[in-house]
Amino acid sequence: QIVGVMTITIFALALISFILILIIGYILLKKNKLIFPNLALCLMDNLYSILLKLFLLIGTEDTFYRVGIEFYNKYYEDKFKQAKKRVLILPHCLRDTKCPAKLTPKGVECIFCNRCRVGEIIKVAEEKGYKVYIVPGSTFLKRILKEEKPDAVFGVACNRDLFYGMNMLSRKGIPSQGQPLLRDGCINTLVDVDELITRLNSL
Repeated sequence: QIVGVMTITIFALALISFILILIIGYILLKKNKLIFPNLALCLMDNLYSILLKLFLLIGTEDTFYRVGIEFYNKYYEDKFKQAKKRVLILPHCLRDTKCPAKLTPKGVECIFCNRCRVGEIIKVAEEKGYKVYIVPGSTFLKRILKEEKPDAVFGVACNRDLFYGMNMLSRKGIPSQGQPLLRDGCINTLVDVDELITRLNSL
């Protein structure tokens, strides 16, 4: 009985300590600092499902994804800047509902009709040397990685898809940056275009 109580006590203390580490890590991340970055990367890459369950004790699933995205952005920022062959992945749901562009084997081919701001994003990205893809799903990302073999990837997506995409890229050793959507829902989605363009110009 004593052993059982001790085991439960140790487990509870370990759980509390881990939650405190998560909170401290989150606060430091907000202050643009990383605590034990390589260890944090290993945990985020390989034990994200466990981290998510623990995080749900103090926050929401969506908040966990945002924290993960912020972490990957900070961790890979310098490596991303050094990359030569970079691609930008945009979700097709950013398009206007009456977008006349067609879906091709390489994604949606923008015709710059000015119905939305996707064309503006593409022009800025291409001037900075990005190859841009507008994709309808994650299977396109895997195809792009296989065909293009980029040194780095910048993605725009909802929090959940963006986190899992960056996680997959990280496990492949590919530096990434991400910009979450302000509004998701798979149609008429919204991203902060000005912030995105500023980041594309600064990286």
